[in-house]
Amino acid sequence: QNLIDYAASGGPVKMRAEAIDALSTWSRPSVVDRVDGRYRGRIQRDPVTLKNKSANVLMQLLNVADSGIRVSAIKAINRLAIKEASPRLLLLLKNDNNPGVRVESLKALASMQDERISEAIMHAMRDREKVVRIAGINLIDKLNISKDLMVSLLSEVIATKTVEEKQVAMQTLGKLPVENSRKAFEKLVMQMADGKLSSEIYLELAEAIDSTHSPELISRYKQASSMRSADDFKAVYAATLFGGDAERGRRVFFSHESAQCLRCHSYDDLGGNAGPRLNGIASQLSRAQILEALIDPSARLSPGFGVVTLTLNNGKTVSGVLQRETKDSLMIRSGNRQNDAFAKGQVTKRTNASSSMPDMKHILSKREIRDVVSFLSALKEED
Repeated sequence: QNLIDYAASGGPVKMRAEAIDALSTWSRPSVVDRVDGRYRGRIQRDPVTLKNKSANVLMQLLNVADSGIRVSAIKAINRLAIKEASPRLLLLLKNDNNPGVRVESLKALASMQDERISEAIMHAMRDREKVVRIAGINLIDKLNISKDLMVSLLSEVIATKTVEEKQVAMQTLGKLPVENSRKAFEKLVMQMADGKLSSEIYLELAEAIDSTHSPELISRYKQASSMRSADDFKAVYAATLFGGDAERGRRVFFSHESAQCLRCHSYDDLGGNAGPRLNGIASQLSRAQILEALIDPSARLSPGFGVVTLTLNNGKTVSGVLQRETKDSLMIRSGNRQNDAFAKGQVTKRTNASSSMPDMKHILSKREIRDVVSFLSALKEED
């Protein structure tokens, strides 16, 4: 009751939202304390009593001015399955000025299996904000229409909408029965083979086809991928060149526990110096080179950080740290000596030492690699 009263009070908005969030899990809270993380054990409370006491207040909170309060109230209504709030949620979906509120309203209606969910999804797909349209596309399989019509709707999105909408539509298409989606996938694979499909959705297409478990479709996709590249290895990762989320890639770069990019690379005033500084890296390397550095780090040496061994046409062997490379020459430093320049015409054999950078294929998923490529490809400024 204290939480209910506080949520309805005129206190600080973030504290009221916290009270609502606590209410939403009150019947079955986390085994650890929300504040200090100490173990509290399993707690089970009567959800019916909670629902009866809080329903009216939570529905009233849908009218407050602050959108954060409205979002928290909708999430609580969803978790507590307060179905009498459904008409109000549909109105919020149609009329609220905050896209986050509209998205949560749609999710709640879908979760509570409201009878008007088809109306809600179709409205969301026509929303002015992309984030709401994406939420609607993601729920197409809940529409009360034939599977063939779902395929038609998704195919239209893939052909005409934004990259993000296309990606979600492709994922949703993969959830539909393969007997309905087969022709759509065959057409998409043909478009990819002909270079007429947006490369930003290659990865989603691969995942969606895998999810169909159709040997024929999987085989066709692999054949089309190999046609796009003579190198099977590059063909496998071609889908990670475009279409990533730079913000997600930033989070991977700064905080992924296994990749630990900042241990070796610096960005601004953060990170180590075992690898190149990454400010302005997009002005130095293409997307393809950035991807190569992630999945095959020994293929190319970064000046100042890699050891190379040269066998010259006079029989002499020279090893040192590569300082600079041009189309015609190599400059290396051996020990404390000054830099030595060698014309490439003098070199009969070149061996690059294995990079100390770990191969990200074994650490990051393809989606994470794609996101990191998008993040690094945006770093054009040196400072």
